[in-house]
Amino acid sequence: MEIFYQNIERYLLGELTGNDLSEFENALQSHTALAKSVTQHREMMQRLDALRRRSKVKAAIAPQSAKPAAMYANRKFWAMAASLIVLAAAIWFFNQPAQTNSGLVENKPQKPQTDTLTTPPNETPISTPDVPQANKPRGKPMEQARLIALARIFQELPSQTFVRGAAQTAGDISQKTLAQLAAEAFDSNNFRLAAELLKDDKQVLQDEDARYIRANARFHIGQFAESANDFDALKDSFQFKHEARWNFLLCQIALGKTEQAKVLLLAMIAEQDFPFRAKALELKGELNF
Repeated sequence: MEIFYQNIERYLLGELTGNDLSEFENALQSHTALAKSVTQHREMMQRLDALRRRSKVKAAIAPQSAKPAAMYANRKFWAMAASLIVLAAAIWFFNQPAQTNSGLVENKPQKPQTDTLTTPPNETPISTPDVPQANKPRGKPMEQARLIALARIFQELPSQTFVRGAAQTAGDISQKTLAQLAAEAFDSNNFRLAAELLKDDKQVLQDEDARYIRANARFHIGQFAESANDFDALKDSFQFKHEARWNFLLCQIALGKTEQAKVLLLAMIAEQDFPFRAKALELKGELNF
C-alpha cells in the first residue's frame, strides 16, 4: 500500500503508464483513504499552480505598467522646463525699453487695442493647420501585450510523457517520421522547427497527436490564428477535446477578441465538471469579465 502513496504525484502528473497505472486505479477504487489522499494532493497542486500563475501575471504586467509611468514623468519634467524658459523669455522681453533709431524713448500715443483681427483686402486668411498630437497614449498596444502575456501563462501544455511518447521510435533517424521529429523538436523547446516540420496540413489530417503538437508549437511562436485553427479542429477529439477548447479560448484572448473570449470563458465556468474550471475562474478575475 505504501508504494501507492508514493505514486500519487506521478499519477496526477500523468506519468504512470501500463501496469503501474492499472494497479493504481484499482487501488483507488478499493481504498477510500488513498482516494481521499489523491483528492487532497490534487487540490494542493492546483493551489500551488494558481499561486505560480498569479506571480507570473504580476511579473508580466508590472514592467509594462511601470514604463508608461516613467514616460509620463519625463514628459511632465520637460513640459515644466519649457514653461519656465518661455516665462523667463517673456519677462526679459517686456523689461526691455522701447527705443527709436536715435536711442531715445518715443512716447507715441498708443492706438486702442481691440480683440478683432482684421484681414487686409484681397488677402486670404491664413488657416492654422491641425497639429497632430505627438504623444497620444498608446493604450491598445499595451493592452494587447497584456492579453498575450496572460494567454501564454494560462496555456495548457502537452505533458512531457505525451511528447516523448510521440517522439519514440527506432534509433535510426532515417526511420523517424516528420511527426516524430517534430515531437523531438518540441521536447527540446525548438517550437519553430516543430511547427515548420508539420506545416503541411496533409501531415496532420489523420494524426491528432501531430496536430496537437503543431497547435501548441504555433501558440509558442505567436502564430495565434493558425494555432486557433488547429485547436478548433481538435474540439471533437476524444483525447484532446478539453485542452483544445481551453487553448482555443486563449488564442482568442491573444488575438484581442475579448468579446468572443468572454462568451467561451463563461460557458466553461458554467460547466461544473469542466477540467479547467478552476483556471477559468482565475482567468476571469484577471480579465475583469
